[in-house]
Amino acid sequence: MTSDRHRSLSYRPALDGLRGIAVAAVVVFHVWPDALPGGWLGVDVFFVLSGFLITSLLVAEWNSWGTISLLGFWAARARRLLPALVAMLLAVSVASYFWTIPSRRLPVSLDVISALFYVANWRMLFSDEQYFADTVGLPSPVLHTWSLAIEEQYYLLFPLLLLLLLALTRGLSPHRRRNVLGAALLVLAALSAWRMGALYVPGSDPNRIYYGTDTRIFELFIGAAAGVWVGTREFRGERRVLFDRLMGWLTWPALALLLFAFAVLRFDSAILFPGGLVLVCVVAAVPVCGGAAQIPSRASQLLAFEPLRRLGLISYSLYLWHWPVVVFLGPSRLPLRSAILSPLQVVVSLVLAAGSYWFIERPVRAGGLRALLPVAPSFGRLVGIAAVPALVVASVLVAQTANAVGPSFAAGADTPVAPLTYLPAGYTPLAAVHKVSLIGNSIPASVDSAFRPSRYPDIDLRPDASFGCDTFAGSIVVDGKREDPLANCSAFRRSWTTKLQTDKPDLAAFFIPQTMVLDHEADGRTVTFGTPAYSAFIRSALDEAKRGAASAGVARFAVVTLACHNQPFANTSPKVALVNDIKRVERTNRDVRAWARERGVAVIDQFGFLCTGGYHPTINGTPLYPDGLHFSAASGAVFWTWFAPQLQQILRKK
Repeated sequence: MTSDRHRSLSYRPALDGLRGIAVAAVVVFHVWPDALPGGWLGVDVFFVLSGFLITSLLVAEWNSWGTISLLGFWAARARRLLPALVAMLLAVSVASYFWTIPSRRLPVSLDVISALFYVANWRMLFSDEQYFADTVGLPSPVLHTWSLAIEEQYYLLFPLLLLLLLALTRGLSPHRRRNVLGAALLVLAALSAWRMGALYVPGSDPNRIYYGTDTRIFELFIGAAAGVWVGTREFRGERRVLFDRLMGWLTWPALALLLFAFAVLRFDSAILFPGGLVLVCVVAAVPVCGGAAQIPSRASQLLAFEPLRRLGLISYSLYLWHWPVVVFLGPSRLPLRSAILSPLQVVVSLVLAAGSYWFIERPVRAGGLRALLPVAPSFGRLVGIAAVPALVVASVLVAQTANAVGPSFAAGADTPVAPLTYLPAGYTPLAAVHKVSLIGNSIPASVDSAFRPSRYPDIDLRPDASFGCDTFAGSIVVDGKREDPLANCSAFRRSWTTKLQTDKPDLAAFFIPQTMVLDHEADGRTVTFGTPAYSAFIRSALDEAKRGAASAGVARFAVVTLACHNQPFANTSPKVALVNDIKRVERTNRDVRAWARERGVAVIDQFGFLCTGGYHPTINGTPLYPDGLHFSAASGAVFWTWFAPQLQQILRKK
């Protein structure tokens, strides 16, 4: 049983209601991203709420006992969080064995192990897992555990910090100690928020600041500061009454602002990472304080609305299960219309979450691991002890099957394609160092990430890429619906030539974007792929890119053809199928080559290198695109053994 020292504070149903709103926002964002583009901010609400509750709990223990039992706290957190997590990870391991392409099994297994040990955020960062990618073919089924990792790292280190601060302020009056603790936590929050802003570069990959513990911990510290000021027993009397009433009134506009943020704040909004997230978290702290108020308000009664409260009760399990359901029960497994499939994903997630809550979370919280098997408590403890190593072993077994990569197939054919191998000749550097710019979206960005200067000392690489952006204006059209570019793309289209002027490269290599295989809207009309008008659109876009490079003083300009891809349909966007269509890729490349011949532009034939005979999942036995679209460090290294000599050939020409 949970010791008295680590029991929760008095129950506040409004806080469960707030949990319900937050988890609903996240689920809707993952299932219907266009319906609630800012739903991902629900995670930030969870961070603030967690910081508030944990700090209130620890400060209350200090006030009652004069110390904090670290082992007791950590054991209580493990008992609260681990059983449901292990159950989900075991299910993901089994599903990955049957439903994941072989080249993804090893990465998924490593993801599972990192989630188990609460380092998933750093794993996702170093493996270049794109949280906000739209066309990436196979996202990790445990991608969402990055936030749990940050929380658990906070749970591990924050009690030590708080214990130190409490010890240092032991001689102060309760009022002064509360103020000093709160101020110290806000200073730490400010340092973390400052680091997020310092690392943020508009148009660049946001992964470092999104996944980093150091850049997200301010959200928990904001909640912690509120917990110190509000959740302590010294804050009583008339001042507390006035504060509770004020929070009750302010909860209304705060909730309205949060709902507005959920509805409109896309992840690429320019205001978020330079400081906007701080404002979101400060606003989120208001309903947290209002929900924890000792005097009920109309707003807290609304938050305690029974359906919201019940959703909040299962919010942890719902968060655990919804993302694997979205990944594994996507269109590739269930070829249903999104109007049917998306609600089905929500229903399955709710059923699994309810089962996890009633049969795992509640029993373990009440009676420990033995409660899972009440007829044999000793066996229940044995199962609990064995669960973690069993999960690790299962992940290793799944990973071992990654070596059994099936044969490649030509697109639309049943004839296997020979495995793709490339044995490079020795690389001889040029006498002089040459600057090379890679222009485009996340594909050249992944090529840049795999570059090793020590292997190619004659190449000074200057990436000029932006995730999800093309250099030319216009919107893509899919199934007759226009999809506008990301908000930061306008800035990239204005700045990429400016960067060329600054870098002064000897060669600019322009990567043809995957969006070239899609219909486009240009000058207010839809240009249909495969038509003469579309060929003219491609030529116009390439002319624009070439003029931009020339205006920046670039003497050598080359185009890199499109490669073929075979992304599993792990999201609901129909454009993935179009990007996978090798016939569209070949048609686009024909237009690109024809344009290059007319303009005397060099062509780097990526398609001819990687797609001979069809799509290949591996190169030299290494998974080519672990996420279905981008090079990994390993496959990118092989690609560079071919790509660098292609650049040299162009650089040798006067």
